[in-house]
Amino acid sequence: MTPEQSAHLSEEAINDCLIGLGSPQSEAHLAVCAVCRGQVKGFETDIAAFNQTTLAWTEARPHTTLRAAPTPRARRITAGPLGWALAAALLAAVGLPVWNHYRPAAHTASVAGPVTVDSEAQIAQDNDLLRSVNVALNEGEESPIAVYHLSEAPHPRSKTRSELRKQ
Repeated sequence: MTPEQSAHLSEEAINDCLIGLGSPQSEAHLAVCAVCRGQVKGFETDIAAFNQTTLAWTEARPHTTLRAAPTPRARRITAGPLGWALAAALLAAVGLPVWNHYRPAAHTASVAGPVTVDSEAQIAQDNDLLRSVNVALNEGEESPIAVYHLSEAPHPRSKTRSELRKQ
């Protein structure tokens, strides 16, 4: 026997062999080592005995159903027409307000009026207003635009959109 085969398999290697995931080295070791092969056979024998015992116990028990015992008729609630009417009323009371709240905005477009597109001059005026508000709010802070000189010119290594589209 070689020195590698004289060492027995670890529990993990034996477990891998039991579930069918043993390595070729483990399988070769089991073919040669009677001690490890005996451990595997013993485990397989124990599992087979457990399966037979549980099967015999299950077959010896009387067949029972899993249904609950019927309740007395006085306490039984019938879900006849009254139950369906109650469910429909609840659905209407809860469902209609939710439906009206989350309905698509197709009906609200006519109420809001036509959508107007802003001109370039209006957009420039809005941007100037936003810049002045930003300056007023952040008087003591230096703008990242100024720090990184983003408003001056594009970075020399940056590509234009048309160059990016060509790639």
